[in-house]
Parts: sequence; structure tokens; C-alpha cells
Amino acid sequence: MRCSEDSLYNIAWLMGDETHNLYSLATWKNGLPFKKIDLAPAGLPVIKIAELNNGITGSTSYTNGVYSSDVYMTKGDYAFSWSGNPQTSIDIFKYSLPDGWLNQHIFKVTPDESIVDRSFFFFLMKALKPVFSAIATNKQTTGLGHITVADMKRMMVPIPSLNTQRRIATVLGHIQSEIENLNRTNGYLTA
Repeated sequence: MRCSEDSLYNIAWLMGDETHNLYSLATWKNGLPFKKIDLAPAGLPVIKIAELNNGITGSTSYTNGVYSSDVYMTKGDYAFSWSGNPQTSIDIFKYSLPDGWLNQHIFKVTPDESIVDRSFFFFLMKALKPVFSAIATNKQTTGLGHITVADMKRMMVPIPSLNTQRRIATVLGHIQSEIENLNRTNGYLTA
């Protein structure tokens, strides 16, 4: 389904004290375009969209290289995959894998905590997933879509005060924890 550009870039369903373009809420660092020469049989994993979705597997690549710290991923960092299948690849992830190096087509995202609470930012990005999917679908070629920096600069989001953000993030964090606990329990029951 195609959506109008106005409805994709003006996020009117959120209430806030101020409106910011999405890009201004964080630092966005794209991963590296690793080549075969950069890869090794061991070392740190190269984190691609497949690893964000499925974890470290037998298909994971490794490198012994040392790169800029702004593409080094460690537990708790945020990663935003901005290219791929609009319904399955484009998403925000809270990194929970072993430390590694970020591959291209993924931004390491560091929220500007003077504007936006870190946890609130994560839930905001999750809430925007249908918008990201629609934008990427509108630009889809050969089955792949993408979200660009220009898209994020055009996307205006109302942001409540930091205190309100923290309260919202606390409530959503509790709900997320309950869902994760239920999923774990369900996994034990079906095993």
C-alpha cells in the first residue's frame, strides 16, 4: 500500500511540547563496507542485518581489523537497519550480541540525551516502524527499500518533555519485560 508523502513525514499522532526532525535526535553512524580482504577465520564478528535478526551463526563473518570506535558495537548500543526488505529488515535493535564491528546499511544510533531519553527514543523508533516500512516501500526497487538521512531530516516528530518521556519509557519498559517473560514461559511450555 502506498501512502502520501505528507502522512509519512509529518507524524501527527504523537503529542509533544516541541517538534524535532528525527535525525536531530541522535548521532547516526553508518557501518563499514567490509571486503573479503578485511575478513578472517576468527576475531570479532561483523554485524550485518542477518546477525541483528538471527544472532551469531555459522554464516557470520569475522575480522581481526581495528576500526573507528563509532562503528564498534557492544551490549546496549542501538542499531538501525535502514536498507533491505521494508517489512522484515528495516528496524531498530537494542544490541545484545558479543562485541563486534558494524557492517554497512546499518546505523549505530546514539540518542542526544539532552533532547530525548534513551529508552523513549528506542520505543519511538519501534513505533515509527510502520512509517519506515511505508517510506521504504514507496522507494522500493528490486525488492529492497531504504530510509535515507534526507528522509529522517524530513520526518518531524513531536517530543514531550524529558520527564514525560521517562514516564512513558518506564511504562513501556514494564510492558516489554512482561511480553519477554511470557514469550520465555511459552517457549518452555512448547519445548
